[in-house]
Amino acid sequence: MKNIVVRPFWTAICLAAMLVGSAHAGASSVTSGDKPAASAKKKKTGASGQVRFLPGSAEMPNERNSRLKRECQGQVNAGACAGYTR
Repeated sequence: MKNIVVRPFWTAICLAAMLVGSAHAGASSVTSGDKPAASAKKKKTGASGQVRFLPGSAEMPNERNSRLKRECQGQVNAGACAGYTR
């Protein structure tokens, strides 16, 4: 008697899961058709638009010392202001 109730329940659950999975797979195949074109564009622009790092700072050491003395007056003697608070 128990199999009469349990087996149809699990069969219905499995069928519903397959239907949801197939609907999801169908939707993702439609959007995945758009994704390769978009990712191809990103790859092309990414290869030519590389990030460039500037070597060093544009600020000279003398300028930095005077700026830190000016900006760190009355601040906590820690971090970038260490040694410039007085």
